[in-house]
Amino acid sequence: MSEENLKEKSRAQAKGDNFLLYVPKKKHIEYEVRNHRVFLIFHHIKPVEKLLRWLVKKPYISDVELDEMGSEIWKLIDGNNSVYEIGQKLFEKFGKKCEPIYDRLILYLRYLNKKGWISFEKKK
Repeated sequence: MSEENLKEKSRAQAKGDNFLLYVPKKKHIEYEVRNHRVFLIFHHIKPVEKLLRWLVKKPYISDVELDEMGSEIWKLIDGNNSVYEIGQKLFEKFGKKCEPIYDRLILYLRYLNKKGWISFEKKK
């Protein structure tokens, strides 16, 4: 676990926060849904990216396809559902297939947050 994650965890514990009460919000708003799968779309417009595009013939636009469960989680991130509520809806849809649900969900949401694609707000 990185030092930053340890600091974040200790701050949350010190405040008595429960991560399940946080509400994830999308920061990366450009995406498409094709055949029930979510594709996050990225435009490579930074100078370094332009150079790399030219060197390795990388396209101007790329996308990342999320798997079935990842796509469902992305669709449930609407700025209203808490982490707990998302977990409950996943369990309704996937059943035991998604167990251990909250461990997997929290790990995935933290990954999305680390990439800068979502943020968290404490539920009011």
